[in-house]
Amino acid sequence: MAGLEELRNVLHVIRAWLYPNYLEYGGKFIARAKTDKTLSVKQVCAEAVTRGGSDLNYNTMVDAVNVYFDEVFYQLADGFSVENNYFSIHPKIGGTFEHADAKVDKKKNPVEFTFRKRQYLRDILSRITVEIEGAAENGMYIAEVLDVVSGIADERLTSGGVLTILGSRIKVSGDDPSCGLYLVNVADGSTIKVTGNFVENHPTRLSAQLPALSAGTYHVRILTQFSGGGTSLKDPRRIDYDADLIV
Repeated sequence: MAGLEELRNVLHVIRAWLYPNYLEYGGKFIARAKTDKTLSVKQVCAEAVTRGGSDLNYNTMVDAVNVYFDEVFYQLADGFSVENNYFSIHPKIGGTFEHADAKVDKKKNPVEFTFRKRQYLRDILSRITVEIEGAAENGMYIAEVLDVVSGIADERLTSGGVLTILGSRIKVSGDDPSCGLYLVNVADGSTIKVTGNFVENHPTRLSAQLPALSAGTYHVRILTQFSGGGTSLKDPRRIDYDADLIV
């Protein structure tokens, strides 16, 4: 099994493409990793076994990782902070209170978790090189997902609230019935299509009213035939944003 010292001393390279920056701040371009893919626990464990990063049996490793994180968040839910060599997680109660005997309002005082880097992760970050490979081919991407109710970006969604998406060529258009805005449930991969009229539907900004959502973790997906020119794409193109959005 690869030791922690070996893991933290490997040189890594992230290859990235440049995309136009349509946010209201910063320079003309932003970089996103070329391999814009989120790996599941099973995929990470499979890679570790194949690569030789673990001498555990694949099923044993998957079970151990799942049990560990189940226990981590059980303890976090009871108010404990949890740390390992790479990061620490801390419960945080949001909002403010008007007086000392005020009661907690779940909407105004949501419980969240904050992550802090520890030394091993800082060491790894110092050994990563980014190589820019030019402009992205199709220029379609999601840069940010804002929960309008809470004002928090890339972290949460409010059931029945409004979300605003910033990006490039994200306008939902096309004759194909699959075109639309979707929420993908991370737990089971099921999708919820956000129907009805969009509050905004522009190439760089999309806003929509959300339906009632069950508690869980979701990703945003857009299917569109919008090309940025006068002619629609022949087939819908999929744009995924893999940030974990918690309801």
